Amino acid sequence: MSPEHNASLICLSANGKTTSSSDRAPKNLLVATTESLWEFARPSADAPWAVIRDDILPDHHVSALLFEPRSGLIFAALHFEGGVLASADGGKTWAPRNNGLQSGHAYTLMVQYVGDKTILYLGTEPVMLYRSEDLGQSWTALPAVLDVADTDKWFFPRSVPHIKHIASHPSEPNTLYVCVEQGDILKSVDAGKSWRQLTQWERADDKFRRDMHRVVFRENDPKEIFMTTGIGLYHSTDAGETWERRTDTTFRLGYPDPFFIHPDKPNLMYMVGAGANPNPEWAKTGTANPLFMRSTDSGRTWTEAMNGMRMPVRGNIEAAAMHVSKENGMELFTGTACGELYESRDGADSWTLITDEVLPVSKGPHFRHFLTPEDREAYENKLRAMKAFA
Repeated sequence: MSPEHNASLICLSANGKTTSSSDRAPKNLLVATTESLWEFARPSADAPWAVIRDDILPDHHVSALLFEPRSGLIFAALHFEGGVLASADGGKTWAPRNNGLQSGHAYTLMVQYVGDKTILYLGTEPVMLYRSEDLGQSWTALPAVLDVADTDKWFFPRSVPHIKHIASHPSEPNTLYVCVEQGDILKSVDAGKSWRQLTQWERADDKFRRDMHRVVFRENDPKEIFMTTGIGLYHSTDAGETWERRTDTTFRLGYPDPFFIHPDKPNLMYMVGAGANPNPEWAKTGTANPLFMRSTDSGRTWTEAMNGMRMPVRGNIEAAAMHVSKENGMELFTGTACGELYESRDGADSWTLITDEVLPVSKGPHFRHFLTPEDREAYENKLRAMKAFA
């Protein structure tokens, strides 16, 4: 049984771990917002969620949350400054785990189990990959991630490129995939000692150059991969050597990010994202026209699964999570840039609003598009003062 099977906490964050499983349905939900962590609880598996704390890590924008069930530790990767924090008491107290890090902008986290070893990987802004075998007490940089061609072409608007996502199939722990936003999908077969670019999917007329979001594997096949990007969904059956494009920017969901494959129903998939990339229309209309979509044929066709959500969603759906338990089956969660939190307990047939008063859930500064002009200017000036925004 995977250590993750005993997960007792559901985490929702823009760039953290998105899937978890357990025997019993967890009674606690932790949500990363732009200014703190919010904790929700339910007395029983069939009860509604209620907020019990909204002030965990005040004044911190958590980019990625990760609950590690072997140790019981919660890890929080912080946007802009602060690095990585860990809590051993359910979020009551936190301690920094930054030994060896060169940047305080910790973007994404991955946990990997290799026998008795628990291995953490961390991706930062600027681009660097780190590995820890002591639960983040110390980090070792893997600088070969920069020893590839075209790093001078990596680009991110108003900031610098970062590692958006790290992935590895459990049956091939030495094989890693890293999504550089914007810049590349990189693959290593020696646990990060060397890397190469995967570029077969690229086309000359692409709207963006290599705008990578996430890599997701079939549970039973490390060679079958789905990849979400700023220009659509891709599918590979040969570990990323060749790719078939499933959707593009003309698709209703043109800017996909979170992606889920049901662990027991491999043809059932979910994809989440905005109608188009971040642009001035987001601010003008007050919505990115995001969608939660479902496919029952392995991603070949997609239908909207929005029953119960506000349409159009205010702002953007910035985070999603899937938890599967023996007690409650599959539970899905979404959080938005305008403070709405939804859940579904019936496979996205319907959604229930948990609250519309949570602080914004946001990948970096995405939520600023939906602020008033005055609040947006103040926020951007704050980032400039931190040298986190150009």
